[in-house]
Order: sequence, then structure tokens, then C-alpha cells
Amino acid sequence: MTSSPLYHPGMPSMPESEPPTTSERSTTVVVGAVDDIGEGEMKMVKVGERRVAVIRTASGVHAIDNACPHQGYGLVTGALDGELVTCQWHNWKFRVDTGECVMGEEDVPCHVVAIEDGTIHVTVDEPTAAEERERLWPSLRRGVEDSYVGQVARDSIRLLANDAAPEAIAWVGFEHALPREEWGIGHAMATAVDCLAWTVERDGDDRALPLVQALAALAEPTRGRPARQRRAPRAGDLVEAIEGEDHDAAMGIARRLAAEADPEEVRRRFIEAASMHHLSYGHGIIYTQKAFELLDLVGWDKADLVLHELALATTWGTREDTLPYMRKAVAEVAALDLAALATTPVNPEWNDPQLVDVLLDVDDAPIAAAVAALEAGAGVERLLDAVTIAVSRRLLRYDLDIEFDLDEGFGWLDITHGLTTARAARWAWRSHPSPATVRQALWAVWLCHDTSRGEQRHGVRPDPEIVGTPGDITGLIRRGDVDGALAAIRAAGLDASSSMIEAALADSAGSFIVTAHLIKLTKAAIEEAEATGSDLPLLAAGRYLASPRLERFVSRNVIESLDFVKTGRPPTR
Repeated sequence: MTSSPLYHPGMPSMPESEPPTTSERSTTVVVGAVDDIGEGEMKMVKVGERRVAVIRTASGVHAIDNACPHQGYGLVTGALDGELVTCQWHNWKFRVDTGECVMGEEDVPCHVVAIEDGTIHVTVDEPTAAEERERLWPSLRRGVEDSYVGQVARDSIRLLANDAAPEAIAWVGFEHALPREEWGIGHAMATAVDCLAWTVERDGDDRALPLVQALAALAEPTRGRPARQRRAPRAGDLVEAIEGEDHDAAMGIARRLAAEADPEEVRRRFIEAASMHHLSYGHGIIYTQKAFELLDLVGWDKADLVLHELALATTWGTREDTLPYMRKAVAEVAALDLAALATTPVNPEWNDPQLVDVLLDVDDAPIAAAVAALEAGAGVERLLDAVTIAVSRRLLRYDLDIEFDLDEGFGWLDITHGLTTARAARWAWRSHPSPATVRQALWAVWLCHDTSRGEQRHGVRPDPEIVGTPGDITGLIRRGDVDGALAAIRAAGLDASSSMIEAALADSAGSFIVTAHLIKLTKAAIEEAEATGSDLPLLAAGRYLASPRLERFVSRNVIESLDFVKTGRPPTR
């Protein structure tokens, strides 16, 4: 490749030999004589509001946008090699005759050139919003497929500017990622749904960050993975297929339900399927909640794909209630009359100020205490209030020394599941109050207790004292000022929500999985603060956002693998 010596800063562009000819969307400019530009030369001209690179090669005279679509640097300051022009800033390369990007991400717009009587005419046709959307959709899909966040961001912003619905933009990511996640719906989908929900609440440019976070969450873990083929629709019992771990049948039944059944009935069946077991540390019900929230956002016409993948995830979720550490709690739940508990009248006068402390600080999962509260008229919602408050306090008193102990397999990311699961259990109960969702609430009680593993091994840190002092919540969180952030959140109450959302979206985690939990925890904390009337969920999420977090996935796996390979023993939970 040789750099073109034919343009340098300060060199005059080709003169316009006559005024432009314009119509409503089209501008034609005579940019000079053919003889004024030699083969291998590039010159910048102004056509209407566009800066255009006019380039002559062996194949003729061509015109493309002068601004590199990456970051806007001028292409005529780059290098021309045959039919390729290279932006010198980041080495992106474009065909001058078509604008196709052959190294880099997006294509550069290409314009019509006509030669008449030895003069060069360049026509720029400004696209309508519909035409621009049509051009951008394939580019956005390529960006998502390759997990090119810059391309995804630029295309999303351009699509928003051309009246594309945020839900339609996000669906490009969902459509790509859902059939590519290894075990069906997972963290990527759940995170992206929360981001999309925040997007549709906003206007203008404020929509860009949560929307692109949604697309990035979907793109990163599925890059390069093949798409799963959808199973043929079939009749059958969804819960029975999932219980039998017949994923082919479950996915086919899900497609049949999506096409033929009432949406409320479909949701009921999936909630029942997820609530049969304590699935995957609470993720079974969380993914069910997020799948149906996604359909509320994008429309039931997308149910075929969403439910197909939800069926796979639910079928293969780890059934923790079959494992030794849950045997006692499972036996207690199995002995209950869940139908009676589901229909026990709620007593508005019920009050047990000790329940939260019982949930926090007993040696075994407090199933009996939870049942007693339900029988006394607490109702599932107020039981879940207690779970949320208990988990929030555990996050607030979590000892960071545990986080920095690389020999400790438990971290406070594990505690966050207690709050997100409580939120999902509340959604399930509100959607389908039934014996199944009473069971789901009791799984949330068990998980609340299981989040005490760090405290059981290292001791309990006192609850912090927090005095409300106004402040810049987002800034305090970003600076890692935990005490200042908590004081400002307490002073703001629910008004802290928007600042916490900005902090959660700020890309401060350093890895997809931690970003996913920051976003999911913040969303659940805001909703649970509204449900409980307490600021403790907000404070808990605020502390998690502002504090250091160790990812530890590689180091922990190495430590556990060394021990297992040498001793044959499983790791300590």
C-alpha cells in the first residue's frame, strides 16, 4: 500500500464549477473537470450538507462520504491503493466503487457519479427515514453477530434518529442471541430485558445507553455460536415434558402453546413448571419472569422463539431441591398443604417484627417460621417483603474481607440472587396465585437462608448505621464512596432510582457477568423498594454498586480444580 500524496491538510478541494441542482431530497453538484483529478487522486468536495470524497482509480471516478463511518475522520487524508481507500486512523478499508467495508465494521455511503462533456457530476440522494432504516438493519445485525459494540452503538443511534422503535432495535439482539445461548434463555436475556424496560421509559438520546447495553449483553456471550434449530410444534403437557427432561418435547409444546393458547394460560403453565423445583439458584423463576416481561415489551408475535428457548432453559435448569443441602427444607415443603396456604385469608392486622431476624439468623432454613406467618395471615406478599428486607440487610452487612479471600468460594454476587429471586417470586404470585407460587415463595425463603453461607463461616458483621445526607448518588457510586452513596440514597428514597440506574449502566464492572448482576440487582431493588415501602433494597444495591467486587472466576476455578484433581473432593459450597 502507498499513501496518496495527492491530498494534504490545507489543499483546496475541487471547485464547484456551477451552482448545485437540488430537489427535495437530491443534490447534484458539478465538481470539476475529469482532467482536474488524475488517476490515484482523492479530493474532498461539498455536495449539499455532505462532505464527499471524489476518487479516481483505474475503474473510473467514484464518490463516497468523506467521513469514515467509524469516528468521522476524513478518508481523503488516508491512503488509496487500487480500488481500496484506507482510513489511516484505525486502518478501516473501503471499496471506492461500492462503499463496502472490507476491513472494519460499517460500509460508507456511496454516491452517484456521472461524466458529461468532460465534467464530473456527483449526486447525493438523502434517504427517507424508512430508506435509512432499511439500510441500517443489516448493519446492526452484523454488529450484533460480531459483538462490535461501536457499530451497534452507531447503528442504534442512527436508527433511533430515523424513528425506529427501541423494541424493534433490541429485538435484533434477542433474535440473534436467544437460539445461541447454550442452555436456552440465560443471563444475557434477563439483563437485556431490564435494559430495554429502562429504554422505553426514556426519550431522545437518553435511550441510547440502556438500549446499547441490552444489545451488548446479548451479543457478547453468543458471538460465534451457531443458532439452534427450532423443534416442530407438537401437542402435549408442558410441565410433564419438562419434569421428564424431554427438552425436544418441551420446546415443541412451547411453540404450539405460543401459536394456539391464551397468553395468560401459557404464562401460568411456565410459572408452574419453574416453581416445581428450586431451579439454578433462583434463575428458573427469574428467567421465566424476564421472558414474559420481554413479550410484554415486544409483543406476543415473538412468543414462538422466546418460549421455545425458555422451555429449554427450564428443562435443563439444575434442580437444587434434589441435592443434599436442601433435603430438610424439601421434606418440610413436601409435607405442606400448599393449596390451603394459597387460599389462607390475608390478615391486614398481621405483624411480626421478629420475622426478618428469624430469616436472617437461624441455623436452618426457616421454612416453619415462613409457614407460621402464612397461616397467621401474613400472605405471600408480606412474607416476600420479609425475605427482601432480610437479604437487603445481608448485603448491607456483608464483610468485604470475604470478597477478597480467594480460598472462599462464596461471594456477595451470590447474595444478590436472594433479592432478584424474591422479586421474581413476587411477580409469579401476582401473575398466578396458586399452590405452585406458594412453593416458589418458600424456595425464596430457603435461598434467603442459603445466602448466609459466608456469615456462617466468617461471622456476622453488624448492620451499618446510615444517616441521610443529600449528594450526587451517581458520582458517589462511581467514585466508590460507599458511605456517601448510602447516605445520599437514604436522603433521596425512591427518588434515588434514576441515579442508581445510571450507575448500573455505567459499564464499571469489567465483565459481562458482573455487569449483568449489577443491572438485574438494581432493577429488582427499585421494584422491591416500591413493593415493600422500605429503602433497604435500594441501599443494598447501592452498596453493591459502589463497593469493590472480585470476579474470581478464573482463580476460583483453578483453586477448586487443583483441590479436586489432587483429592477427589468436591468444593465447599
